[in-house]
Amino acid sequence: MPMIYFVSLFSFLFILAVGAIGEDRIRLKNGEVLQGQAVKFDEGSMTLTFKFAQGTLGYPSSDLAEVNLEERPGVAEGRQAFAKGNWEEVVNRWKPSVEALMGVDSPWVLECAGGLGQAYLALGKVADAETHFGKMKKFYAQGPAALRASVGLAEATQNRDAGVLLEKLKELEGQLKEGLRPLRADREALAEYYFARGGAYEKKGDAKKALEDYLRVATLYPEPPSLGQRAEERAEGLRKANKDLVTE
Repeated sequence: MPMIYFVSLFSFLFILAVGAIGEDRIRLKNGEVLQGQAVKFDEGSMTLTFKFAQGTLGYPSSDLAEVNLEERPGVAEGRQAFAKGNWEEVVNRWKPSVEALMGVDSPWVLECAGGLGQAYLALGKVADAETHFGKMKKFYAQGPAALRASVGLAEATQNRDAGVLLEKLKELEGQLKEGLRPLRADREALAEYYFARGGAYEKKGDAKKALEDYLRVATLYPEPPSLGQRAEERAEGLRKANKDLVTE
């Protein structure tokens, strides 16, 4: 009996210690809760490798009811770089975490996954963006992450043909979730959608519609801040180039 008590007490103290240092936490659909560290989400098997006190095991995404991940080193710094438009730093800060954990339904993972793709596009690394958004679309079949992946993939593959890009974006209109108070993930997806559409309109020579989309991003969906700022800069550029340009 004393030994059993000791083991139970040790396990209890371990759980407290793990929680104190901010470890990851997963809840399985059978109700079991585990604390430890998420190591890798495998693209082929759609399985999350999780390391905890008793060992390391893989859990299929279909068995996961909830996943809470602590932000990894570099995420906060990457967020600051993204806000400033320092795209190379964004890639350096976010790429390791995204490559390891993309596929997990975690707010900061989704933020970094979408942002990394946008950084590739901003740097002109179209091939990297296409590969990245293709994987992202496979991992996330629905929701704002799926919309961001589809928008990014359309930009990467059809950016040279504004007409085709507009057609691709029009096909995604049904996924837009606009309202009085859309969630942050939805706001970011909307911002990327309208920014991409504004760019397509601008390339096609429709300055009025381009201006409307850029202003929509800058005023309604200015998150992430760097995208809102870029939208405002493009809107200002259109105004200067077209003195009589007005929006309805």
